[in-house]
This record gives sequence, C-alpha cells and structure tokens, in this order.
Amino acid sequence: MIRSAILATIIYYDIFDYPLTLLEVHKFLVNPGRLSHIEGRLGEINLGDISKELDRLASSKILGETNGFYFLDGRGGLYDLRMARHKIADQKWKKFLRAVKFLALTPYLRGIFASGSMAIYNTDEKSDFDVLVIAKSGRLYTCRFFLWLISSVLGSRRKRHERVAPDKLCFNHYLTDGDMKLVHQSIFNAQTYVNLKPVMIKPVMIDKFYASNLWLNDYVCNFRTQKDFVRRSVSPPAIFRFFARMAELFLDSLLGNALENVLKNFQQKKIRENQVTYEPGGRVVFTERELEFHPRSFEAEVIRTYNKNLKKFGIVSHVIEADSGLNQL
Repeated sequence: MIRSAILATIIYYDIFDYPLTLLEVHKFLVNPGRLSHIEGRLGEINLGDISKELDRLASSKILGETNGFYFLDGRGGLYDLRMARHKIADQKWKKFLRAVKFLALTPYLRGIFASGSMAIYNTDEKSDFDVLVIAKSGRLYTCRFFLWLISSVLGSRRKRHERVAPDKLCFNHYLTDGDMKLVHQSIFNAQTYVNLKPVMIKPVMIDKFYASNLWLNDYVCNFRTQKDFVRRSVSPPAIFRFFARMAELFLDSLLGNALENVLKNFQQKKIRENQVTYEPGGRVVFTERELEFHPRSFEAEVIRTYNKNLKKFGIVSHVIEADSGLNQL
C-alpha cells in the first residue's frame, strides 16, 4: 500500500521533471485509498515507514537517489535539472516579491498565493508568475480592475496575447473570502493547491482557505497546513495598506456597489465574447465568487500521462484519475 503510494507520488512529479526528497514524498504522498479499495481518508502515514520503503525501492533499482533526492530509475539527470531550476527560481522570487509589494495598494485584496512552477521552485528562464488571488466578497471585479491597473502601470502584468511572458504576473485564479471552496477537483488541482506559497495573506485567511477544501486530503493524504507551509512573504509599506483602506472606505457605498456592477458586467461581457473562453481542453470560470482563467490547461495531458505510467509500473489503481471538468476536446 505505502509502496504503491510512494511510487505514484514520484511518478506524478516525474511528469514535471521534479525529483523529491523524503520530506516532500511524505508531504505530497498520493492517498493510498486511490490505489486500493480502502474506504475514506487515511490518517497521516509515518515518515519512518516512507523512508524505509524508499530505501527498498532504491535498492531494487526501481528508484534512483542522489543527495537525498529520489527519482525513477534512469532519470538521474533530474537532480542537476532541479538544482539549476532552483537557482533560477531564487532570482525570480526576488523579482516576484518586489512586484507583489505594490499590489498591497489594491482595495479589497485579501490575499495572494504564489502558484504553479514558482511555488515549487521549478522554473526556467521563460517562466511567468502564477498568482491565486483572494478578494473580498461582493467586490471581486473591483479588486480585479485595480490589480489590472496597478500591474499595468508597473509593466508587470502578463497580457492576454503573450504566450510567453517571463517574470510577468499572471492573475489566473480569483476566489472570494466568503466562499473559498474549490469545486473543480482532481489530483492535478490537489497537488497544485497543496503547493501554494502564501505571499501576502493573513494566517487566518490561509486556515480558512484550507478548511474550505478538506477534499485535498482525498488526494494528498499527509498534507497539513499548520506544519507544511514555507512562506516567502512580503511586507509592503504601511502607506500602501493605508491607501487601499481609504479607497475601500470610499467605495463601501452606493457608488462602490454601482462600480462593482458596472465592472462585473463589462468584464463578464469581454470574457463571454472571447473565443479562447470556449477552447477545448481548458476552463474559464466567471461568477460572482470565482474567476478562473485556464483556457489552455495541460491538466488533462498530465493526468493521462500519470494514469499511463501507473500501469507501466504495475500499479493497478482503484480510481482512474480524471481531469477536474475541462471543456471537452
């Protein structure tokens, strides 16, 4: 049971050319219940048991190991690749945090998480900065407008037509603080969200986000927010927060209600009229509680590869993983 879960975890991250340490295998461990007929959520699986099984797998030449990083046999080059990408990510994080600091000027912004390759330090020179935004309920579209305005003035926003945008902010997912449950569930999304890095968000909001998404442990059984988060936080100048607060006081009014309505109608109209919204294989969501922009998602391909490689390694999965509800190809 543990052996299959460990292999499944390393198989999953191999798709991203990403070898794992013992602690990472423990943290990201695929729930064994998805690989067997075990019902319900399991408790945390012991780190020592995982360590022993990793040693067995390495001794059997199923896995390779270099300096504490584990990978599928024959994939030893991933260690050097991870080290190189980590160095690139260190430099990109410095740029990212400088840009995020100015986002504190945004009224109704309640949180920023780093996502995607940045969150796991797996970037190359062309990588952009994926951002998950938490906005105040009832002011989602106002918050998005000001984020667009501020990042545009700074020249740090990824534009719609840019297929490659190194070091640009990509605001591809927004949630509201009143309802942060993620309804599109899959192993791809679960592994993405357990890897989020809190950048500019209060601890109470982090706890609320994960309390709203307990389903993550159906896919990743050992994840626990209180001990598993490594922060790369930014502390913006107090004057930025003061400006945002004054703007909110001004917009907490009938004028602000009208502005939100105008911005919502305008933005939703633009989204509806954009042909990219309906491209197969992706998903665009635009409601009053969530905005998601993944029109060209590689989720389905990742999951197809994952399922295929499970079979290749003789893991008979109880659950055939599926995507989280993308537009039909």
